Amino acid sequence: MPHAEAPNFFVPERPMCDPDSIRIIHVGMGASGLLAAHKAKKMLQNYELVCYEKNGTIGGTWYENRYPGCACDIPAHTYTFPFERNPEWSGYYSYAPEIQDYMMNFYKKHDLEPFVVLNTAVVGATWDQLSGKWEVELQRKDGTTFTDTCNVLINGSGVLTKWKWPAIQGLHEFKGVLAHSANWPQDLDWKDKRVAVIGTGSSSIQMVPRLAETATSVTVFMRSCTYIAPQFGSNISNKEADADAKDPAAAGKHQYTEKEKQKFRDDPEYHLEYVTKVEKAIVGGWDMFYRGSELNRAAKDFMQKSMNERLGNREDLKRHFIPNWSPGCRRLTPGEGYLEALIRPNVNCVFEEISEVTSTGIRSAGGTLHEIDILACATGFYVQYQPHFKITGIEGQVMQDQKEPNVYASIAAPGFPSYFVVNGPRGNWGQGCALPSHESQIEYILKCCRKMQEDQIKCIVPKEDVTTQLNLYMDEWHRQHSIWFEDCKSWYKDNKPDGRVYIWPGSLLHHLKFMRQPRYEHYDITYKDPNNIWAFLGNGRTISQVKYGPDAPVPYIRNNEDEPWDIE
Repeated sequence: MPHAEAPNFFVPERPMCDPDSIRIIHVGMGASGLLAAHKAKKMLQNYELVCYEKNGTIGGTWYENRYPGCACDIPAHTYTFPFERNPEWSGYYSYAPEIQDYMMNFYKKHDLEPFVVLNTAVVGATWDQLSGKWEVELQRKDGTTFTDTCNVLINGSGVLTKWKWPAIQGLHEFKGVLAHSANWPQDLDWKDKRVAVIGTGSSSIQMVPRLAETATSVTVFMRSCTYIAPQFGSNISNKEADADAKDPAAAGKHQYTEKEKQKFRDDPEYHLEYVTKVEKAIVGGWDMFYRGSELNRAAKDFMQKSMNERLGNREDLKRHFIPNWSPGCRRLTPGEGYLEALIRPNVNCVFEEISEVTSTGIRSAGGTLHEIDILACATGFYVQYQPHFKITGIEGQVMQDQKEPNVYASIAAPGFPSYFVVNGPRGNWGQGCALPSHESQIEYILKCCRKMQEDQIKCIVPKEDVTTQLNLYMDEWHRQHSIWFEDCKSWYKDNKPDGRVYIWPGSLLHHLKFMRQPRYEHYDITYKDPNNIWAFLGNGRTISQVKYGPDAPVPYIRNNEDEPWDIE
């Protein structure tokens, strides 16, 4: 329009990109909650963040999972936040209590207590279009409820948080000890007891060898086959730190010497080099997951031969337990001692379906009653493709009503403004460590928060058509290339052999590269004042000019062209 007819625009008396206040609620205080609190202190100004944690302490997964032998399937030195290495790990693989200690030390070191409210669960969230805020329903441990509001809601509760009992007739009629791997009684003594274990997933693989050491008998009910992986990075030596250093081995079978740990403490560059070698040993094997690749075929041949050898003359186990599909279609676990435990004289493997649980034991489909004292259910979790709390978005749509998750790049959802999920469907589930992707996703989310603050944005939400196209692309990638598309049952596929694959379509490095910068063109953006979207330009000054006056920094003047610069 002609200049003379331009309407009068309100020009705020504040500097350009002066951040509006923003309130953020993060669900949970496990790894992603710790990262959210730590990174917000570095990346945001003029903000409030509260992490509501249902438990009485922080830690999430590593606080809740305490079954016998519970350990991480990733080498300890790479199972850390990538910027916060730990020279004190006791062994190449770490048990759950030591990882929980790491999380607690991080929490205390970075003074994150002000951001968390414990013993408080999120039970619902509803989007208020008028205010552009989430109304979040919360329940304290004593049963009382209250409501909080926020501009941005981050679901960091994880995909494996709600453990499940197996759907077996009579399960709760059992008169002995009924235990679940995710809710293990800490005073349980299985010495000289008859124990049954249901399941062949990672918790069972870690649990069975420990139980078999002192139990009178262990009966393992095996419905699914799986691979037992070799140790990751088994060829990595630390002899430079100590000539007596052990070669990498399973949890409990390898310990770092005090001399090794002292080298890690005194020489951060050496420690970085060591951790980098271990990480490359894991990430460098990604081609194993690329269907038809040389490494894919070699890994399958090697693992099948290795399992055949370790199972000796147990043809029944070889026939029922060694898969035909590729390694990694179910998550690989380096289950040291598991195959050896299965062929112990006090271990019995049952391949029949379970028909019922009685007051004294388990009856298999063939009619045999296996009498036991302890029933251990290593039956995993309800996979949280959808949030465990009811979430209501634009025009009253409920996320849980969707037939399948509709998620943009594992991190946001059309129809649910300013809502983010950490490592949601289509995330980094199938390979390597989750913590690097957690860091990248938290930084991605906080960049979105900062943009909302600086550009005076009311809310952002991924576009439906962009999300649909992305998910169809991912489907096709898996159909053409991934081992996860093979005929195996996995929680990556909602435990359906032909289910949709909810894993990122590429390597960990591929995933991290995508997450480095939000693609805001993939989002619909609603400004606080839709008729004056340029209000963020302010009064013509920058924040640095307000802070420093004539002495404001001029960082674009530099010797090195490649040196990054920005103006506050």
